[in-house]
Amino acid sequence: MLDTHDRLYGNEAPYIFGIPAYTFFVGLGIIAGLLYYFVSLKRRGQANEGAVKIVFSALICGVIGSRVPLLFEGRGWEEILFGKSIVGGLIGGMFGVIAIKKILGIKLKLGNVIAPSIALGMAIGRLGCFFNGCCYGIIASWGGDFGDGLFRLPTQLFESAYHFIAFVLLVYYRNKVKTPGILFKLYLLVYLIFRFLTEFIRENPVVCCGMTIYQIICILSSIYLGIILWRLSKNERKQQPE
Repeated sequence: MLDTHDRLYGNEAPYIFGIPAYTFFVGLGIIAGLLYYFVSLKRRGQANEGAVKIVFSALICGVIGSRVPLLFEGRGWEEILFGKSIVGGLIGGMFGVIAIKKILGIKLKLGNVIAPSIALGMAIGRLGCFFNGCCYGIIASWGGDFGDGLFRLPTQLFESAYHFIAFVLLVYYRNKVKTPGILFKLYLLVYLIFRFLTEFIRENPVVCCGMTIYQIICILSSIYLGIILWRLSKNERKQQPE
């Protein structure tokens, strides 16, 4: 793998068009996700004020949620202010959508469009983590040097590949599923399982029962989503004609 030590921490830090690579890829991911979201809604005739409120509520609550796991890790205020957690961001965004829909009485179910939008943004944004030298994996016989002179597994690239594959599958199934909004729930559930497993090859502090805070969040959130999906499946079976 590429030795990124000199480029990440030396005088030749990676820049793209004069922008730090991390900021470039994260920003590009957000823009790409939003473009896909609004273009898809326009084609479906759903690009209205409610759709705008939903996505911005998700973004705002996602930013807030991304800081929560850092609190449980005992990080300093500077790290909490400028750091973020993808798991916390996704969960926060999900509850942000639920909250805004209940508060404003929005009936739209846009999860089948939101899911591929997020997957696309995440696939691009995680490349920023790779060039920034954060969110890396454990020491291994191969990988990248992210600043400490040791080879580590490039878990950022594993996640980027996962989200890109998810994006392709979600686009394929977007118009095939019959249940409105179900793809986001399925996407998030599978990602939580994926993230729970990849935590075993990442270097995050153990907080309880031999697990990291992210693994605990993944378990609790997976149970919550599992219950929701079970209820949806149960309601669909009741509505089917005998």
